[in-house]
Amino acid sequence: MEKKILFIAVLVSVVSCTALDSSEIKKENIPETANFHHQFLQQVNIIRSKGRKCGKEFFPASSPLTLNGNLNQAALLHSQDMFKHQFLEHVSSNGDTLVERMHKANYVWRAVAENIAHNQKSIGQVIDDWLSSPDHCSNMMSAAYTQTGIANVNRYWTQVYATPK
Repeated sequence: MEKKILFIAVLVSVVSCTALDSSEIKKENIPETANFHHQFLQQVNIIRSKGRKCGKEFFPASSPLTLNGNLNQAALLHSQDMFKHQFLEHVSSNGDTLVERMHKANYVWRAVAENIAHNQKSIGQVIDDWLSSPDHCSNMMSAAYTQTGIANVNRYWTQVYATPK
């Protein structure tokens, strides 16, 4: 079964990323609940707590991200849309871009980016895939982002990274 990942960023430069030490990531499949959000966030913050070379660029350790309810909702709506319409894109089925979705989520941002993926079976697997992708890794490591929203709907994954104005 084919795994797919896509990337979008409004602020981050293009870089490549080294692989994640598998001991850093839990591999269990966690349903989307409050526990899912905290487990996902914990894994991302473990990664951000250490410096990481993403391609040719080194990212120093970054501050932990915090969950934001508006960003969680925006991520969830995008994952639901991708599942319902069976597509993997950063533009919604109604034509909304990430920026337009943030506006609809009542989130006023200074920096925003989004990682999406399809078919990964666990938090660990989607994070590993994003870390092996040049652009996804830079989103995860960038100190430009302070908040996140996360969703998984039938293996359609969305993670939004942002910093409010």
